[in-house]
Amino acid sequence: PTRAMGRPTGGASASKKPKAKSKPKQRGGVDFKKYKHKVGRKLPPPKNATNTEIKSKMIVLPEQTMASERAGMAVNKRGLTLRELLQQTVHYNPKVRRAAMNGIKDLVTKHPAELKLHKVAMIEKLQERICDSDKVDNAMSTRSTLSLLMANVLNGMTHLSMDIQLMAFRFLELVVLNFPSSFPRYAEQAFNNFVAVLSNDRIHLQDKSKLNSILAGLAHCLSLVARVTENDDASNRLVQNRPMGELWKPTLDEDNPGSGAFATSDVLMKLQNLIRILVNSIEVSASEICAKPANDAQSSEALLSALHCLHLICTTFIHEAKKSQMEFGRSKTQFGSDWLNSSVLVYLKKLWGVKCLFH
Repeated sequence: PTRAMGRPTGGASASKKPKAKSKPKQRGGVDFKKYKHKVGRKLPPPKNATNTEIKSKMIVLPEQTMASERAGMAVNKRGLTLRELLQQTVHYNPKVRRAAMNGIKDLVTKHPAELKLHKVAMIEKLQERICDSDKVDNAMSTRSTLSLLMANVLNGMTHLSMDIQLMAFRFLELVVLNFPSSFPRYAEQAFNNFVAVLSNDRIHLQDKSKLNSILAGLAHCLSLVARVTENDDASNRLVQNRPMGELWKPTLDEDNPGSGAFATSDVLMKLQNLIRILVNSIEVSASEICAKPANDAQSSEALLSALHCLHLICTTFIHEAKKSQMEFGRSKTQFGSDWLNSSVLVYLKKLWGVKCLFH
């Protein structure tokens, strides 16, 4: 039979869609197994979880305590070493910095060898505190730095090398000019070193410029003593009205940077020794001036410097002789007019020979 063009064949069965093929079942294990948990049930830990529980036991070793570690080390009264104290000097709290400064002072006092071993590190740390905003800390740092400086200056004054001695006396002159209130603590030692170096014949026989440099430093120290002694005259008139307990206060209050009192008796004895040495220096310089036909500028300067130092010493002695006879428990004849005649004028009479020499 002939088929009509464009007419579908097959009837109703021809209009049905073909069924989708079913996926074959996957063989082997699954990647992730899905668990169905009930609400409120604690989840089990994953299989690849790392156990972070740490179990430890305490081991006690008595020999490894802080006390045994610091055995033989220099510590202050709080048990701190110099390294710890220096670290605390840069603490943000001013009270901690202040306590560290006091601790360094205490440690150096108990263990002077630490000052020589670690003086560079101490100076580097202490000089940072000079510009400290805390006024108390600043003053303590200045005194501590000066203490370190003066320890080296006094040590250099007794050195065998004349050049090192000369440099030490120049440093002393700088300290007296810039920090005059600190000089009373070291006055006795300083004048004792002046006596020692001026008693050496080398200083007079060598270059006069070295002698003039030492005499210039001595003049600065003596002018400070003379000024303090002169200023004390007015205040000493009130001594009789002060309680007896205040008369025996220390000559220098370390916590008061403005204190300028001297241990008078000891200093006067050193100055008495300087009179004899200065008179001898004047005689030597005068002889050299008269022996040379031309004007010797160095010898002339040495003579004038020695005369100036003698003038300052005599000024100090006169003020001391005018003080009350029983001042600070001093005996009536210790530094009175009889003492001036027996210990001072006997040396000054030699200056008449110098005057006749120039004539």
